[in-house]
Amino acid sequence: MSTQKKLLDLNPRWVSSGGAGVTRDGIPVPERNGIGIMCDCPCGCAQDLFVPFANPLDGHPSDYPSGWQREGNTFETLTLRPSILRSPKRGGCGWHGFLTLGVLETC
Repeated sequence: MSTQKKLLDLNPRWVSSGGAGVTRDGIPVPERNGIGIMCDCPCGCAQDLFVPFANPLDGHPSDYPSGWQREGNTFETLTLRPSILRSPKRGGCGWHGFLTLGVLETC
């Protein structure tokens, strides 16, 4: 049985990185915006769900070339492909589903 949840109901946040005061090996790391999304896990577990984008909102090359392909620029229009799997082998809860037009649907 598949279940659906609106992304807006799961405390979504755009993920950024770098910026003022952030360095890597002593070299300043430029600020990046919209490199991914974080939200409450749709299954209801206590873990956050982080999904990196292969094509970040800021238009710069991704730090995650194997990330998810993003369409849409708002939480209401966001679609990601392929499906999202929170693999138990990697410490995830096992949730598996799709994000399409701002709705998460469990497989």
